Formats: sequence, C-alpha cells, structure tokens
Amino acid sequence: MNLDFQRGAHICQLFESNQDQRETSRTFLQEGLSLGEYCLYLASDASFDDHYRALEVPNLDSVSRRREVAVDVLSAIHWFMDGGFSSVKQARRLWQLLESHLEAFPGVRITSDMRWTHDNITPEELCHWEATANLILDGNVDARALCQYDLHYHSPAETVAALRTHPIIMYGEKVGPNRYYEAPAILANEPHLNHSEAGPDRLAEMLRTLWNT
Repeated sequence: MNLDFQRGAHICQLFESNQDQRETSRTFLQEGLSLGEYCLYLASDASFDDHYRALEVPNLDSVSRRREVAVDVLSAIHWFMDGGFSSVKQARRLWQLLESHLEAFPGVRITSDMRWTHDNITPEELCHWEATANLILDGNVDARALCQYDLHYHSPAETVAALRTHPIIMYGEKVGPNRYYEAPAILANEPHLNHSEAGPDRLAEMLRTLWNT
C-alpha cells in the first residue's frame, strides 16, 4: 500500500482490525521519522509506551530520546476535548501545532485514532470539524494527517461524516481520491449540510461504490 502522500494530505482510513490500524499508523509515522519530520500520534488509550515501541525506533524508551527523534504520543480525547470541543478552537490548536513545529522540522505528520469521538461529540460536530480541518491541511503547509475510523466501533452516522470530509480514503487494500468528499460545500452551506444521520444501508452503499468512477 502506497502511503507517499502529498503535502497537505488529509486521509481517512477505514479499518476493521486493530492490526490493520497499527500497521498503517506505524508505516505512516515511520516514513515521517525517516524524513526528519515531527510525528504525533493521538491515541485512544493510555498504553503510550506500547505505541512508542510499535514505531520500532531504537531505544525509544526515554523522554529525551523521544524528543531527539521528534515523536510524541498523546491522549486523543485530552487533546481534542481539553476546555470543551469546538471546530474553531481545534482549528486554532492545529494551526498552532503546525506553525510551531514547522519552524524546527521539514514536515509534520499526525495520526489520530478517532474512537475518541464516539459518545463525546455528535456526528454533526464531527462532520463540521473534519470539514474545517481541510482549511488548515492544504498544499501550503508541509503536513499530513491520517484519521483512523473503526468500522466496528463507530456508528454509521460517524463513518458517513468521515467519508464526506476527507479527500483521500484508505479502505482495505485500496487508497485513492474520495468520490464522496464534499467538505467545501459543507462549510459553505453550514449548518444545512452538516446533518450526518445515516443508517447502515446508506453506509454499506457508500462503501460498495466508493471506488466507482
């Protein structure tokens, strides 16, 4: 699977196994580390040392070593929910993170386990945030973000929100442009297009026809 994404890439991975998720995040972040980029993994659980070890960087067992290779593993729910959630606040936080690290590193890579969203924000809030993130993640910044959605954990409405807001989709063995991407229209017509109610039949149809041209 080719993970050589262009700068500004905002990617949604739809996964069905933890192994698939871990392998993809490891490959994505290892590539960034090999290029000297700053890498951030926003994890859904507290096993941070396990996530560091999974990156397979030698001697990544101390804070000083982690800083040396420019990698951080943080709690996704704390990063996103600290002080309450809003798309405006998150956009500001994302921009500040990119701005500060791009002064010292040639690029930034962020992987986020999106299971933190379930029961913490509504599908409409999720839809609006992911659409807003595209305003920050454009071709003008050397940054790439990989958002990972668990098809067995997220509701159909949450997964449909993800499908509508990421220009690039990874699903199974395929990676490519997302035919359902409509983030600019969502932001231009808010709140009318933020509504994300969708049942399993609608999600199944989208997944079945995702690669149709």
